[in-house]
Amino acid sequence: MCYLCEKYGEGGLWYLNPKNYGRSMYRLRATGEGLSGADAGIETGVKPGPTELDLIEAIEAGDQAKFVRLGDELNEATRKRGMECQVVPLRDADKVLELCTSIGLIACICRKDWRAIDERSEQEFTCMGMGAGMLKWERWPERYKGGVKFLNIEEAKEWNHRMDKRGFVHLLMAFGSPLIGGFCQCDFPDCHEIRMAVDFGVGMLKGHHVAVPDYKKCNGCGICAQRCQFGAIKIEVTTDKTNIDPFKCYGCGLCETACSRGAISLVEKKKLPALAEVWR
Repeated sequence: MCYLCEKYGEGGLWYLNPKNYGRSMYRLRATGEGLSGADAGIETGVKPGPTELDLIEAIEAGDQAKFVRLGDELNEATRKRGMECQVVPLRDADKVLELCTSIGLIACICRKDWRAIDERSEQEFTCMGMGAGMLKWERWPERYKGGVKFLNIEEAKEWNHRMDKRGFVHLLMAFGSPLIGGFCQCDFPDCHEIRMAVDFGVGMLKGHHVAVPDYKKCNGCGICAQRCQFGAIKIEVTTDKTNIDPFKCYGCGLCETACSRGAISLVEKKKLPALAEVWR
């Protein structure tokens, strides 16, 4: 189990524990009164610790030791703030959506920052918010310029399945662990978290599964490789079959859901000793 499960899972997966989707309603604060503890920085966007620029400068300087140190510091800062995120496959995504209310479709801040794509309608939304935070979305008009489209559980599942078919990775976001408040639909290079993971090997946690191919069923069509956002899949030159690097796999399951031949399955990492504690 990952450390989030050990701390918040109560014997199971942390994101399947209903307690992690609930929090007392946000209280009104007097003017000038700030947040404290795990909530500090949530509304201001303050991010203590190293930044992406620090990592890039270490790379440009050829200082590998500094790069590794900064990456560890960034991961630890994220952990202390409780602003973790983790990949989940579609099968678990459905279970997640059964546990939480309220559920609302919103604009993606990553695509606005990286691609200048400003999603202003429910037909364009590619991100999902959940829980008590969605009941006070009006507090940040600059963040929710397109508004919010509230969904019931079945509508949310249907939308999530459409996003999976399009090739988006399902990424749960914690806002002051263990509160899970967002369900992002991510891809590389639009998503900040996936960029940090792929480019620098820091940030988001890998999921609890790893994709494994069945060479007897695989016909080498390459659809799985096209859908992988993490560079974990290639078609072998010698066999024309799918090859999946388990240490690069994040367990998103996009390859599995796209394979019409059922040649890829998701295996729990805890059953694979070499991968059981590989989370980044």
